[in-house]
Amino acid sequence: MEKFYTDYNQIKVREIKAMLDDADIPCFLKNEFIQGASGEIPPHETLPEIWLVDEQWRQRAQGLVDTLERELAKASQIEWQCSTCNEINEGQFMMCWQCQQEKPADA
Repeated sequence: MEKFYTDYNQIKVREIKAMLDDADIPCFLKNEFIQGASGEIPPHETLPEIWLVDEQWRQRAQGLVDTLERELAKASQIEWQCSTCNEINEGQFMMCWQCQQEKPADA
């Protein structure tokens, strides 16, 4: 077994775990519920971790993570216009900063 991925963003770690599960890559999540102990133990030791069951899956798993990273970077660069107030918003915003209208799925 080998540690494959860790991040401060627990939502991102869970998304990657789900992506690996969907691709039938055997892995498991470690430190899923330990973040409450941060302060008692060093914060970097409480990060959620994805572990691969076997090294043979690393290349395929890394390819999936790289694809996700590219998609996230590209999505955050594309501006979108709010359909309610016509405000231009940066791509990383999931709702309009002006009127709080949700970002449309096709934006």
